[in-house]
Amino acid sequence: MRTICFLSDFGLADDFVGTCKGVMLKISPGAQIIDLTHQVPNFAVEAGAEILQHATRYMPDDSVYLAVVDPGVGTERREIALETPSGAMMVGPDNGLLIPAAEALGGVSSAVELTNDRYKIHPVSNTFHGRDVFSPAATHLASGVEISELGEAIPLDSLEHMTVAEDEARDGDIIARVIDVDRFGNARLSVREDGSGLRYGGELKLDIGDGDMGIRYVATFGAAGAGELILVPDSHWRLSVSINKGSAAHALSLSVGAKVRIKR
Repeated sequence: MRTICFLSDFGLADDFVGTCKGVMLKISPGAQIIDLTHQVPNFAVEAGAEILQHATRYMPDDSVYLAVVDPGVGTERREIALETPSGAMMVGPDNGLLIPAAEALGGVSSAVELTNDRYKIHPVSNTFHGRDVFSPAATHLASGVEISELGEAIPLDSLEHMTVAEDEARDGDIIARVIDVDRFGNARLSVREDGSGLRYGGELKLDIGDGDMGIRYVATFGAAGAGELILVPDSHWRLSVSINKGSAAHALSLSVGAKVRIKR
């Protein structure tokens, strides 16, 4: 039985995650499910793709990735399963969500559209493919069903692609977007630590559209005083605008998509 790595934007207030896991365990009582996260911001495909991509280096090599961030559910967007050269497989909507993770695992070696009704829960809801289409498909793959059994092969060049943002410093300043806000209020940026050219301890200026404010680049939260505005590399090695023991997102009204400029 392969491990199923499950990511979604379902949250934990409703029964969505529990119902999906019930479907998986009903199909295969021995299913091993890792809840990567269910707190991807609502409809934030790019944020989900970045989290899934990062997770691939820590999951078992033959994992089945079940990812559902699906603002197009019920439309003509396809439901797909992918196979990678590493042996890992992926199930989710064809909206680019799976592609960065697949590329981190060597690319896509085969892809199918989930057209075989035998591997779905009926009736299929127009709004909950996570339960009725994706969860069954992922579980059957984890149980040993061949990907070709799930549906018809589709051309690899027809897949929807997404590139996770990778901004870099240019002409001294760093111009980036907020790609995610975590539960602590840290605003994660579209620039990686190794592309920033910054050195720890440096005094910088942050402009979020209403003038400059001082910010310091530090290696970890403990290097700053409580309430201090800092720039810090997170566990994905992306820069984050943070407040030590506070919420930068709340204090600065930062949300996903906001533009920031960091000045040396």
